[in-house]
Amino acid sequence: MFTWVNMMSVPRAGQALGERLERLTGAEAAGCVPEYRDLGRAVLRSAAFPGALQRAKALADDHRLLAVALLKRRGELCACEIQAATGLSHPTVSHHMSVLERAGWVSSRRQGKWMYYRLKGRAGLAIP
Repeated sequence: MFTWVNMMSVPRAGQALGERLERLTGAEAAGCVPEYRDLGRAVLRSAAFPGALQRAKALADDHRLLAVALLKRRGELCACEIQAATGLSHPTVSHHMSVLERAGWVSSRRQGKWMYYRLKGRAGLAIP
């Protein structure tokens, strides 16, 4: 899923980065470029990174972010209430809510033929 592009293998790119870091820090950058490259690789390979990326991407859509903000304000909403607030069709709301559910932002429960959604845990802390 993730592709690491090794910019350091291209001498010109590595040199430009080193020069930029030296200007910013005032120290020789030759030693820190591999350190940060390795740090970046370690973060990308960490077990938590894919989940964090999925959660961030789930909020990258304005309708999904709006739905999460609405849930923060109301606690629990029916899909039809989210539909009324967003102006989206029912299938589109269902799709967006399933993306948020897979990403761990919301949980759902069915009551008869109605589907209700609420934020999971502390998911809404950073939501406006």
